[in-house]
Amino acid sequence: MLSNRKVVIFALLCIAAIDILPRHAGATTPNNLTNDPETKENAAETQIIVAGQKLSGPNSSAQRRSGKFWLPVRAVARALGDVVEINPQSKIVSIRRQTGVSAEFDAGLRQVRENGSVRLVASATGEFIFPADQDGFFLPAEILSELLDASIRFDANANAVVVTRGTPLGASVRDGAKHSFAEIYMIDYEYGLNQYSSFTGHSLTLNGGGLFGDGRFSFMSAMSHTPGKGIRLGSGSLTYEGSSGKLLVIGDQGTGANLQLLSTNIRGASLRLPFDRFTVTAFAGRTFSGSYFPQQPAISPSPANVDPARKFSRFDTNIYGAFATTTTTSAQRLPFTASAGVLRFGGRYRSGSVASTGLKLETSRFRFQADAAAGSFAGRLADGAAVDGFGSALDLSGSIQVNEKLTVHGQYVYITPKFLSPQAGSREPTNLKAAGVTWSPLKWLSGSLSSSTSRRLGNTVQSSKYVTATLNISPHAGLPTVFVSHTESSSTQLRSGAFTLISGSKEFKRFRLFANASRVKMAGAASVNAQIGANFRLNDSNSIEAVQGVGNRGALNGQINWQSAGLINKRISCSAGIGYSHNQNSSFAAYERATASLRLPRQTSLQLSYTRSNAGPSIMLSLRGSLFRKNRSEAIGSSPVSEMNSFGVISGRVYQDVDLNGKFDAAIDQPKPNVQVRVDGNRYVVSDQNGQYRIDAIKAGEHKVYIDLLSVRADLTLLDGDAQNVTLASGRDSLVDFRLVRTGRISGTIWLDANENGKFDEGEERLAAVRVVASSGRDTLTDENGAFSIADLPPGEQSIMVDQKTLPEKYRSDPSRAVKIRAGLESANIDFAVTPIPAEVKRFGSK
Repeated sequence: MLSNRKVVIFALLCIAAIDILPRHAGATTPNNLTNDPETKENAAETQIIVAGQKLSGPNSSAQRRSGKFWLPVRAVARALGDVVEINPQSKIVSIRRQTGVSAEFDAGLRQVRENGSVRLVASATGEFIFPADQDGFFLPAEILSELLDASIRFDANANAVVVTRGTPLGASVRDGAKHSFAEIYMIDYEYGLNQYSSFTGHSLTLNGGGLFGDGRFSFMSAMSHTPGKGIRLGSGSLTYEGSSGKLLVIGDQGTGANLQLLSTNIRGASLRLPFDRFTVTAFAGRTFSGSYFPQQPAISPSPANVDPARKFSRFDTNIYGAFATTTTTSAQRLPFTASAGVLRFGGRYRSGSVASTGLKLETSRFRFQADAAAGSFAGRLADGAAVDGFGSALDLSGSIQVNEKLTVHGQYVYITPKFLSPQAGSREPTNLKAAGVTWSPLKWLSGSLSSSTSRRLGNTVQSSKYVTATLNISPHAGLPTVFVSHTESSSTQLRSGAFTLISGSKEFKRFRLFANASRVKMAGAASVNAQIGANFRLNDSNSIEAVQGVGNRGALNGQINWQSAGLINKRISCSAGIGYSHNQNSSFAAYERATASLRLPRQTSLQLSYTRSNAGPSIMLSLRGSLFRKNRSEAIGSSPVSEMNSFGVISGRVYQDVDLNGKFDAAIDQPKPNVQVRVDGNRYVVSDQNGQYRIDAIKAGEHKVYIDLLSVRADLTLLDGDAQNVTLASGRDSLVDFRLVRTGRISGTIWLDANENGKFDEGEERLAAVRVVASSGRDTLTDENGAFSIADLPPGEQSIMVDQKTLPEKYRSDPSRAVKIRAGLESANIDFAVTPIPAEVKRFGSK
């Protein structure tokens, strides 16, 4: 047997274990109050913060009893502005809140009632002690929270119990990230591979754009690789456009867009600056003259040791200049723009200084453009003729829409023999006259007639003339379409020539027939060729086309092709075909081809083409897509520069606020995927698995953001309203969260209160088929026992009304009752007593 001392020690250990055990296991704490004893060494010293203010004086700290926080009722209620009455005899605590709502706690029944309805039945929380000093009366946090309609939580960082009235509202709309000073919003690429029997070439093109300060920039580069030459930069440019109208371009570009006679392709830099009524553009760089005369001396001496391979340099001419153009404001609405500029260029075979002016007039029915230029030049024309002296040029063009059916257009160009442009072959000395007319008397019938005559000036005089007539017949469906074109020409080298083309097609239900014929008469006998073919649609994805051609002098050609589109979720399209050709001067030649295109993720597409002929096989591969692209890139790239920074992002999260604390807690709250979030009613996105959504390219200003409740579970509703009004500031994004909570419900009974005592007594009748309506619009009818229940009610104050028209005749009830709906809870005992309407007493006065 154990000694008495050991028995006593064992008993003390058991008592200590019983006292400690509830503090570590099985204890629950409502309202996010922790029951971890390590959060506070002495619970009596835990501060209480009510509505942002710390309680002070006696009974101003929370107490820890059996792992739960107990709070002083009077001190907390007074801080909230409520009135408290404590009755020790009945053990009832009564609260009258600032809102006028009455609630009471019956310690004997352990019930919290609000306006007579039971709100909470408390679990066993220990004995309630009503001391003589009522300021020392404490209640557990779970009971006091319901009694005061307040949120009570423990803040471990502050070591304080925080009390706030009602359910806290979350910060649903918040400022998001500020836009970066510089960012790239897109980079697209295109890779090409060309492989022949003895040659393989690669090419790569990059296009991109972004923002820099209050401006927008874009860039382009084209590179190629060929055997023996390595990687070469074919072309490239960088463009920056400022919000004030500034434009800087570095790299390959065209200049003098508003002055046709100054237009030149250069590799260099240009800068456009806006002023009050005009803009000024200056440029400098090098251009490709296209001139090379190995038998003629250059206009300037060149070193004897020049590498022959570099005689034909691509960029061999220095060039610089400037021009100004008038601008039209919305207030002026002038129908014309005027331009003027100067240009200086100098190279191995050409140099000159030129001034130019231009006028462009455009209205709804009339267009006219005039350009004139003059300057001093030295060098050689394309035919090698020497030039040294003054030259000029004039270019006039215009069109008049006589009426809706008739348009007349014409052009006159005169360039003197001593006028040189920086690039050979462009604006050579000529005298050109052209005119034409287009007539469309009917919607399905149109025709045109045009002619021109030109004469090459200088040492070598050349001339050419042509006249072209066309007729296009496109009747309504079911009839064939026909196109006819005929050209008559003559030139110094060729006395006369003619070209005639006739084509037609006819649509049927599942196939199309087409045919064309051409006749070409240049030097010698005329060449005639005709083709006939058909395209047959097998189904929505597949079609077959066959063509057979025949010409004079035994010429034959034909092909058959198969095409399929929209395979495998419309990602794959492919085609294949075979063909042949034969004439008297060559042997039979056949070819075969196949192509396939595949649409890949990230806006990427792959296209492969294979062809095999008598010359051997060839393969062409093209891969194009996006290395990087933001969703708002299209809106930024197509909008005016002054507005591009006004596009922002509205993003956020849709979640169920389980702990009702007004913020998303990853460990507690539940994200809601597949919820439709809309902006202004016309755009929407779907939340992802984390409940997050993002809507790009939203213009700054006022917007309405809301979720489609049809995409939300039926027992959930929005706590902060179904829509949020968002002011999206320029240069900044916005965050909008949507808090979902469980809906509440009410239940009660309607009975005929015969003795009018307000209580249901035995023998009193319950009323069926009485309509009960909530202020949110939901309604129901009582069953045969007089009971009713309305679910899916949003949290908050609701007015519950009885439809007096559904009561028995000459009876009435209370018209409405205010009820507090709580998320995920039922408000029971919403009872209505029906009583007779008192008889009307009429009184008559005496004579």
